[in-house]
Amino acid sequence: MLNLLAFFAENTLAGVVMVVRIVLCVIVLLCAGFIIFVVLKQNGNTDGTEALSGSSSKDEDSYYGKNKSNSWEHRFKLMTYIASGILAVAAIVFVILG
Repeated sequence: MLNLLAFFAENTLAGVVMVVRIVLCVIVLLCAGFIIFVVLKQNGNTDGTEALSGSSSKDEDSYYGKNKSNSWEHRFKLMTYIASGILAVAAIVFVILG
């Protein structure tokens, strides 16, 4: 009877690990797609004209530069960091379970 219970517990644990690995794989794929989308939606840090003019445009002096933390660019940057962290943790856990 104990052998039967041990066999059932072992198969149940293997099934749970397989389900967790599938969920982690889906999370990694969703995070990767989300990161690609968010990075493509972000604007670059510069407009590419610094090489022509020899100067850099600083946004800190303008009203827009002072309130940049409330802008969509800041939100996209924050979403990129969060999704990258989730992706890294999910990938590490996936490798540990494998």
